[in-house]
Amino acid sequence: MFCSKCGTRNPDNANFCQGCGSPLNNPSQERTENFYQSPPPAANPEPTVYSEPASQSPLEALRKVASSALFRFTAFAFCSLILSNILVMFDTSYFWGIYSEIFNNIDPSIVNEASRYLGSFSLVTAIISQVPSILIAIGLWMTYATAASKKDKPFNTSGLTMIKVIYVIELVAVCILLALCMVALLIASITSTSSEDAMLAFVSVLIIDVVFGVIIFWLAMILKSLNAAKKAASEESGRHTGKNASAFIGVICYIGGVINIITAITSLASRSISGFCNCAIGAAVQICFGVLIFRFRGEMKKLK
Repeated sequence: MFCSKCGTRNPDNANFCQGCGSPLNNPSQERTENFYQSPPPAANPEPTVYSEPASQSPLEALRKVASSALFRFTAFAFCSLILSNILVMFDTSYFWGIYSEIFNNIDPSIVNEASRYLGSFSLVTAIISQVPSILIAIGLWMTYATAASKKDKPFNTSGLTMIKVIYVIELVAVCILLALCMVALLIASITSTSSEDAMLAFVSVLIIDVVFGVIIFWLAMILKSLNAAKKAASEESGRHTGKNASAFIGVICYIGGVINIITAITSLASRSISGFCNCAIGAAVQICFGVLIFRFRGEMKKLK
């Protein structure tokens, strides 16, 4: 390598001239400097965009709960409870013939015929008394069917509407019964001549008000939960703006399930197989309904 100023010959790896001391243009040094030099920044760097993961819609949350295996098991257990109630009521009255010893002077064939008549009449009465529960069971299966169908189809709320109508009728009937009881006790307190009878009527009014108040509040919370489910069915996207299911219903279902378990154990101790089965199925139904209520509440809270 020759110096460009004085012409002195220098080694190829020299950085300065040995004759005049001027810096030499060393290609190896340029390559080393370029190797450690960072690349130039881009002219127009694109900004990094962070997007939140897409959450499920209220409709998808409702489908998730209503199409679950737990919901299907609850509907099946509820149908089993209806059948158990009918059988228990029928069996209890069908064997009224054991009291035929009271009618010693009557022809046994007449007593047996009357027993069969009462048994068949009780079966019809048992079925009629379970009509509201049967309609509720139909509504449950309709809700499960539309939830388990294809996602692109609209959610059919006919099953929820049927259940809501049943509970609205029950609420109106309870209010009418409460009004009749209040009128009867008021008349009894007015017509009573002693202070003890008036005090008894007053205490009876308080007890009836408390009992019917709890029942009315229970039915109102059920209607609130059904309205929340119907509201979720109409919200296909965005946040859930409607009211959520009532936690009171879930807690009462758990309490009722525990009571039914205790009753089932008592029935088993007394060797009542039908009573044990009826209480055990009732406990399963109530506990499952409680779990579904809190699961639905959890799914809706995720959308807030």
